[in-house]
Amino acid sequence: MFSAFRQWWPLLLGVLAIQIANGLQSTAVGLRIDAAGFGALAIALVMSGLYAGQVASSMLSPRVIGRYSHVPAYVGLAMLAAAAPSVFLIAGDAVTWAIARFVVGFGLAGIYIVVESWLNDRVPNEMRGRVFAVYIQMQLLGLMAAQFLVPPVAGDMPLAIALVVGFSLLAILPVVVGKAPRPARLPFVKASFGALLRASPVGVVGATVSGFVWAVVMAMAPIYAQRTGFDPGGVAIFVASAVLGGLLLQFPLGWLSDLRDRRVVLAGMAGLAALVAIAGAVAGGSSQAAATAAIMAFGGLTFPFYSVAVSHVNDRIGAAERVPASGAMILLFGVGSIGGPFAASVAMDAAGAPGFFILLAGVTGALALYAAWRIVVARPSAP
Repeated sequence: MFSAFRQWWPLLLGVLAIQIANGLQSTAVGLRIDAAGFGALAIALVMSGLYAGQVASSMLSPRVIGRYSHVPAYVGLAMLAAAAPSVFLIAGDAVTWAIARFVVGFGLAGIYIVVESWLNDRVPNEMRGRVFAVYIQMQLLGLMAAQFLVPPVAGDMPLAIALVVGFSLLAILPVVVGKAPRPARLPFVKASFGALLRASPVGVVGATVSGFVWAVVMAMAPIYAQRTGFDPGGVAIFVASAVLGGLLLQFPLGWLSDLRDRRVVLAGMAGLAALVAIAGAVAGGSSQAAATAAIMAFGGLTFPFYSVAVSHVNDRIGAAERVPASGAMILLFGVGSIGGPFAASVAMDAAGAPGFFILLAGVTGALALYAAWRIVVARPSAP
């Protein structure tokens, strides 16, 4: 882990800074919307703007990278993410705020595409899982760190936005001045989902399921905790436990995926996650400690899905395909995340609070079975 950080610290510190800005911006906007008394439709419009921007960026940013190369594209996208939040201080209508969130989402997703394609271009297959795990750890650490900045700025929107802009601009510095190995500049190649699916069916499905699971846990875990009797402090601990589990197991599972067929590792992670979710459904309703332990273990086993899936895809494609493939994988993650909260709300209406864990068990169990089937019928992973 330390060797990966030593070599790639410019990109990793940039990601840490941009995720602090992202986490703080999302929380500050949510608080401001609540205080402004926006209706349900207006709230949905504003909050969905970020994800619409990410989808658009996953299709357009690879073209920007192909034309201008990674560093100029990173700087331009970070500037977009830094400038857009200022709109929250000078406008108060939902449409303008949704547009601002769209621009923020466009910049953020573009930055992820730059960083992920950069890492995949320069990192050899035998280290890809570990390096990607550290990258995801920096994302999670940034989101967690942002929450510690919320209490001091909760009632001061200008200060919150100033910090968001500051951290977004700070994210540019290490990438520009650092000495991380520069990626090759290759012409734009249009992403082909069919080609990706043929190259790595498990990777494509794994990335989609990763987005689904992430969205279910992050959006619906607070609701599950409230319905099972957690007090507000307990709700916060419950959600934070899932993220902490992901932080703790991200690197060990990435390292393991470098040593074994990544499909085997992904199948094992998904199978264990399904068993943990079943235990959460059975014991979580009667014991808050059991529910918290279950969500921590589940987060630890599933939050690394994306890094293992992306590593597997990039093991099996050529260098020229990695920039569009990064955009495609982020798009798949986003597509998966769209359906997660809706499916979880339906499951919890049908089965009560345990439906949260039941849904997670079913989805991860299905991924485990699919990965196991592909191991049997398909060729081994690239060495």
